[in-house]
Amino acid sequence: MTTPTGPLRGPLRKKESRLWSRQGEDWYREPLWCSARLFDNERFEGTIYDPSCGSGRILQSAASRGHDVLGSDIVKRSEWCGQIVDFCCDEALIWPQDNIVANPPFALCNGVPPPYVDRALTVAEKKVALLLPAGWMNGLKRSHWLETTPLRRVWLLTPRPSMPPGDLPEDANPGNGTTDYAWFVWEHGYAGKPEIGWLRRDDPPGLAGDIFG
Repeated sequence: MTTPTGPLRGPLRKKESRLWSRQGEDWYREPLWCSARLFDNERFEGTIYDPSCGSGRILQSAASRGHDVLGSDIVKRSEWCGQIVDFCCDEALIWPQDNIVANPPFALCNGVPPPYVDRALTVAEKKVALLLPAGWMNGLKRSHWLETTPLRRVWLLTPRPSMPPGDLPEDANPGNGTTDYAWFVWEHGYAGKPEIGWLRRDDPPGLAGDIFG
C-alpha cells in the first residue's frame, strides 16, 4: 500500500499497554533514583516508615541520607522488612509514625477517600510521600477530596521510570517506562495550594532547587 508520503512499512500494530502480567500482590519495583531524588530535595524530620517496603529501595535511600528507618509489608521480601503487617487492615497498626514514604499498591489507592492514602495520613504525624501515577490526581471526585487534604507538593519524575513487577530478577532490564509518575507529598498543618516540581534522574543531588521543608 502506498500513501502520499510513501509506502507503508507493514501493518500498523496496536501498542501493548502492559509489558508484563499483573503481579498478584500489586508489588512493582521503582528505580532507586526515584527515592534518591526525593530525599535529595524534600526535607523529612524524624523516622521514615515504609509500610510497603518490598525490596527496601526507599528505605535504602532514606538510610543513606541519615534517616532512621522502619519497614513492613504483607510479605517479607527483604531484610528491610521488620514486621509483616497488612497496612490497611491490621488494627494492631495504630501507633503514630513521623513520616510515611512508600510506593503503595495502586489498587489500594482507588476510591474516595483512597484507603491506603487515608490510612497513611492517619498514621503519619508529619509527612506522607506516596509514589503514584501522575494522572492519579485528575479524577473529579478525587480532585475535590484532595483539596480537603494537606497536599503540599507534587514532584513529577523525569524521564518516565519503568515499574516492573517486583518478582523479576534485580538485574532485569525493563527498558523505558510508558507511564508518568509523581511523588505526592502531604504535610500535616499545611493549608495552602500544592506546589509542583520536577525530579530528574540525571540531576546531581539537590539540583531541583532548595531542599523544601
